[in-house]
Amino acid sequence: MKSIFLFLLLAVGFLMNGCSKQDDTILRVYVGYNGQPKLSAKVVIDGVTQNPPQSPFVMTEFTDVNGLAEFNLKDYIKPGSYGGSTVDCTVYLIKNSPSSDTVKTIFVEAFKTTKQQFLFN
Repeated sequence: MKSIFLFLLLAVGFLMNGCSKQDDTILRVYVGYNGQPKLSAKVVIDGVTQNPPQSPFVMTEFTDVNGLAEFNLKDYIKPGSYGGSTVDCTVYLIKNSPSSDTVKTIFVEAFKTTKQQFLFN
């Protein structure tokens, strides 16, 4: 009887571990200007979902007092998918500026936090 209980306990433990929730896919962008965090810089990411049907997405955030803009891509990189997504990240130091200050292409790995820095002088 004791061995059956131990077996059931182990089986339940493995099932619960296998059903764990995937982490969200996060992109954190840091913008610095003259060695200081840049407040209210406009950060735009433009990418395409990897799973069919492939669809484009565009997201915009503004940096906080720490110079950070954070994007949660959980709606675009679904659980069960693999790899990640390649996004173009555009930074506007002045949020209403008609022209961008820089563009970088970034690979965002699925279910992890990807960090990217943009430093200006």
